[in-house]
Amino acid sequence: MEEIPVIRNLILSLTGACNYACTYCYAAFHPAAAMKKEVALRAVDMAGQKGLPFILQFTGGEPLLAFDTIKAVTARVEECRYPAILQLQTNASLMTDAMAEYLKKHKIAIGVSLDGRPAVNDALRKVKDGSSASQATIRGIRLLAAHQIAIGLTCVVTRTNVKDLAGIIQMAYYLGNVRQIGFDLLRCAGRGTGLEPADPAEVTKAMQEVYALAQALEKATGVHIHFSQLDRMCKVSAGQGCVFGHCYTMHGEGAYVASDGKIYACSSLVGEPQYLIGDVCNGGFDIEKAKKVGEQVAAAMQACRECKLFGVCGGGCFTRWRGRGGKAAEECAMYRVFSRHV
Repeated sequence: MEEIPVIRNLILSLTGACNYACTYCYAAFHPAAAMKKEVALRAVDMAGQKGLPFILQFTGGEPLLAFDTIKAVTARVEECRYPAILQLQTNASLMTDAMAEYLKKHKIAIGVSLDGRPAVNDALRKVKDGSSASQATIRGIRLLAAHQIAIGLTCVVTRTNVKDLAGIIQMAYYLGNVRQIGFDLLRCAGRGTGLEPADPAEVTKAMQEVYALAQALEKATGVHIHFSQLDRMCKVSAGQGCVFGHCYTMHGEGAYVASDGKIYACSSLVGEPQYLIGDVCNGGFDIEKAKKVGEQVAAAMQACRECKLFGVCGGGCFTRWRGRGGKAAEECAMYRVFSRHV
């Protein structure tokens, strides 16, 4: 009897197309074509057939360019009663009232990409037509707020914005409907290949400033905004989450489906044959390949297990560490700051 894969994190890259051209985009060279609906539906069936809860994230490119596919997949999840947690990662610039109402009705959590105040954000996130990325994204966020939809912000941290990182806290409170912020330290893939990550000392200072400002604004407004990394560390230290629980690749339970239907172990490893773990329309998810990749990732992250903070931070990210002498110092610097507040 064929073994059914356990997929706890399914990411669908609905299209490689995007109206932005961000300077560090790790997905810039992913397959450009839109994902066929039948591929997306087969992928969600692949993850849902086990009957176990899983995260289903719509991404791209810009996934709002493929909103019909989002609706088709959501309908399949609801019809089959798959225990999926639906998420959307978007730049929000193409958001419409109809889209917002649909996302709210079907309880699709929304993460919006924003890297700081307008001047800082526009230096990193570029709109292909030359207009302001900040204006377009803020318009989308305000539209979501008008529909009473709370969002999370994803802030990529690079050498360009690390000294102004407190600006993302200011933007979060200014926008009003932000309830969570996650820091995505630069991954050297796609357009990010060859770029230099933020200096660890600057990351330390920035995270201290970010946390202090968030505390001050919470006291002034009564609004609490969660930090994704801090929340995860609190769960790990309390025994409510396992170490490396965030790395589905390591556990052989992650599937990133590129728009051409090929399945990779992680979004940052697309195009690398050694991390190809299947094809939605040709054999599906290869359990043995996924396990083998997971073992390789676990071996590469051994230095994490020897760190005294491992039982608090829960481990780093393989795609940031690889090829860098076994450690991403800027990531460790971020976790050390947050560890003081666990």
